[in-house]
Amino acid sequence: MSPELTTILMILSLLVLLAGFPLAFGVGTVGVLFGLLTSGPGFMYMIAPRVMDGILSAYILAAVPLFIFMGNMMQSSGVAEKAFRILHRWMGGINGGLAVATVVLAVIFAATTGVVGASETAIGLLAVPSMLKARYSKSLASGSVCAGGTLGILIPPSIMLILYAPMAGVSVLQMFAGAIVPGMLLGLSYIIYILIRCAIDPSMGPSMHTEERLKVFTKESLIDGLKYLLPPLFLVFLVLGSIFFGVASPTEAGAVGAIGATLLGLAYKGLTWQTFKENCYGTIRITAMIVFIAVAASLFTGAFLSAGCGHVITNTLVSLGLGPWGIFITMLLIILFLGMFIDWIGILMIIVPIFSPMLLSLGFNSLWVGLVICTSLQISFLTPPFAYSIFYLKGINVGLDLPEMYRGIVPFVGIQMLVVILIIVFPQICLWLPKMLMK
Repeated sequence: MSPELTTILMILSLLVLLAGFPLAFGVGTVGVLFGLLTSGPGFMYMIAPRVMDGILSAYILAAVPLFIFMGNMMQSSGVAEKAFRILHRWMGGINGGLAVATVVLAVIFAATTGVVGASETAIGLLAVPSMLKARYSKSLASGSVCAGGTLGILIPPSIMLILYAPMAGVSVLQMFAGAIVPGMLLGLSYIIYILIRCAIDPSMGPSMHTEERLKVFTKESLIDGLKYLLPPLFLVFLVLGSIFFGVASPTEAGAVGAIGATLLGLAYKGLTWQTFKENCYGTIRITAMIVFIAVAASLFTGAFLSAGCGHVITNTLVSLGLGPWGIFITMLLIILFLGMFIDWIGILMIIVPIFSPMLLSLGFNSLWVGLVICTSLQISFLTPPFAYSIFYLKGINVGLDLPEMYRGIVPFVGIQMLVVILIIVFPQICLWLPKMLMK
């Protein structure tokens, strides 16, 4: 079988199987099937080394369950609820203040979870009922929660960055440092959009009544702020600071974060033995899902590359005569298209081993490429038909309909695309902080 025919058949088979099978089983089945067809029984002997050496023995991947557990503990400890109540009352006098408080809480939560599902579920349960009670537009309420929730996959400590770095041969520390500015830029852009939108049309996000607001510079306000906002921010500084200042590796920092989140749960009296067990089980489930997908994707890319399909993709893109930038933009469009149908983990595991060597050979900076790809993958959470962020919010049943939710995400998708364009045109947005740390 020629490499060209193999490439076409593998891609078509993958698309067909993903329509009706779980991601890991569909990807793994295509990999094993075509591995046997193209390489024969010898393909089976390469499975164990690829899985053990490439995935299970990678020390950095031990950080994944630690940060997932940290996020689960933050979600169940009551920290998010208390922090939101303070932000809610502080910003209640501004049109759109509740939506702004939602985004601010999402930024804080993103820096303590690394998982979109955990942060968005917690934020959605807190923010949406409050915004609907305050007569906010349903589209603005859903859009701010969905967009804010996706920050958890980009702002460190992000599971996406931890998974991407070893596959592309990039430092996790540099990926973490480079993702901070794009993540904060996205959060700031969401806030600016909300304020402008509600200034133009105050009915989208009316301000709270005077008696419900909380003045920032009062004794009660400052005490509550120190009590409920400072501890999670200190935990973020402890985890990320220990990484950036070279005190701990990401895996060690993940362990510190997991212990810190557990202690916060005890301090806020939100931790019970039942909650602890549920968080442990939840961590195991998510980690097992990630490992299964990683193993399946490793089988697929192993078969794909050993059959010469990677060279077929390279030669096809080069033959289009688009030049290095044309090829890079084409790859980003492919990633955005796949994001409408496939979970980000599958895209990352399948696409990066194929595209990354090609982009490096064209002279692109590997760190910058990774940050552009990861920022682009954030868009996949909001793009229909399989917009996972929308399904997370719909799943918690907070009184929102799908048409309203789809309308609400449109401007935020536009903002995400604008930020991707900015870091493409101005690479220093995401490269200056890693360079500073290296100095």
